[in-house]
Amino acid sequence: MTQELIAGLNRAMNVAFDGARDGLKPEAAAVTDEMRANHPHGNVTGATEAGYGARVVGRGETGASAFAAEVSAAESLNPGHTATGTVSIAGIVGVIIDSKTDYQIYLETERAGENAVLTPTLRASGTRFTQGAARGAKQAWGG
Repeated sequence: MTQELIAGLNRAMNVAFDGARDGLKPEAAAVTDEMRANHPHGNVTGATEAGYGARVVGRGETGASAFAAEVSAAESLNPGHTATGTVSIAGIVGVIIDSKTDYQIYLETERAGENAVLTPTLRASGTRFTQGAARGAKQAWGG
C-alpha cells in the first residue's frame, strides 16, 4: 500500500511538472518577442535584439536549439560580440531570460540602467511565468 501511494504521488508530481513546463512555453515565447520589440536602447546592428531570449529548461527541455539560433543571429549581425554558455536543470522546470551579446552588462548598467532590458523583464515576468506554470499544471491534471 505504501509503495502504491508513493508511486501515485510521483506520477502526480511528474504530471504537474510536465504541465508546468508546457504552460511556460507560450509565456517564454511572448517575453522573447516583447524583449526584442520593446527596448530602450538604440539599435545599431540589431544583434542585441536578435540575441534576447526567454526559454524553458528542465523536464527534457534544454533550450539548446533556441540558444544556438539566438547566438547565430546575434553573431551574424555583430561578429565577435556574442557570449555563450550552457545551463542544465535536471528534474525541475524554469525559464532562462538572457542576451547573447557580450556587451549586455553595459546596457543594463550604463546611465543608471536607462537602457536595461533584462532587469525590468525579470521584475515584470515573475507573476506571468508563475501563472503560466500553474495553468499548465492544472490543464495537465484535467482542470
